[in-house]
Amino acid sequence: MIITLLQISLLLLAAAYAGVLWGIARSWRRQVAAPLAAAAQETNLPLLTVLIPARNEAAGIEQCIHAVLAQDYPRELLEVIVIDDHSTDTTAALVTALADDRVQLLRLSDIPGSPTGKKAALQAGIDQGRGAFIVTTDADCRAPAGWLRAFARARAQGYEMVLAPVSIAYSPGLLTAWQGLDVAGTMLLTGAAAASGKPLLANGANFGFTPTFFAALGGYTGNDHRASGDGLFLLQKAVAQRPAALTFLYVAEALVTTAAAPTWCSLFWQRLRWAAKTTAYRDRRLVAFQAAVYLLCASLCLGLAVAWWFPGVCAALLASWLIKLGADFFFLRYACRQVGDRRWLRWFLLAQPLHPGYVFLVGSLALLPIHFYWKGRRVK
Repeated sequence: MIITLLQISLLLLAAAYAGVLWGIARSWRRQVAAPLAAAAQETNLPLLTVLIPARNEAAGIEQCIHAVLAQDYPRELLEVIVIDDHSTDTTAALVTALADDRVQLLRLSDIPGSPTGKKAALQAGIDQGRGAFIVTTDADCRAPAGWLRAFARARAQGYEMVLAPVSIAYSPGLLTAWQGLDVAGTMLLTGAAAASGKPLLANGANFGFTPTFFAALGGYTGNDHRASGDGLFLLQKAVAQRPAALTFLYVAEALVTTAAAPTWCSLFWQRLRWAAKTTAYRDRRLVAFQAAVYLLCASLCLGLAVAWWFPGVCAALLASWLIKLGADFFFLRYACRQVGDRRWLRWFLLAQPLHPGYVFLVGSLALLPIHFYWKGRRVK
């Protein structure tokens, strides 16, 4: 009896998972058919402030800034503020050496109290900025030339908070491909949820809002102690108060690329940091979705051990693995066409079987009161 229930549960969880992925892709497809309206008039373009928090980003900060300065956007309507979060490398010196009056360097070490962390850096930039609209990105990101105009179009339509997609920069290899597939799937979920009128996720690497809306939401108050989640927690406040003020940019020129974590160890700490904030999620749909995915992945992993002692579950376990693998393939193939790189799919059969183990391990550890490391700091 217990074995039968286990088999049925595994199959139902896998089938439900496949159904949810199909629904996510369907929601995205509906929204893409109704893209943002025509470009904003040249006379209506707002002054934009681009914020780039940086800690020990000497390897890529110059390329990030050059991509922002190369935007198809009026020079006089753009300011770039790089906020140095106590870097111990040459990040600040590299920014200072840039000969462009649009770029400012703000050091957290010069602010009274010498605050630390990404949210403190962003808050300092918001306080310093003059723009009517703020766009945030990360120091390892690269933006296409039409990036800021895409945000300006959304702002011209009256939106006060704008979500936009992020992709992993392509390079061959299993580690990068795994991250590319994972991020592409997350972006599809982000856009599909926005299409439903209730966004679930946001990525601070490609995010925008008006300073007045930020202030009305209370900024980062209540979540400023968390190491990450600057975009997500601000989004949750916005969804609770004024969901009509939000939109997601379903246009290719809004897609920024970011570097993959260079090692499996750094990837582990990155994903644990991301997962650690799940206990603060407010949206029941997001909590339910993540709980269901965790339960399925845990069941698939633990099922391998159960099958050793009870071979009768092998057929249902294999069927569940295949259902998940098939659903992932069709979902991620669509995701790569929309917000990723199709070349990631070459690594699918090697990368995706790792997914259940990753979700089970990181999801379990995220529930524990442990510390993790980020940018050379031990944080919660």
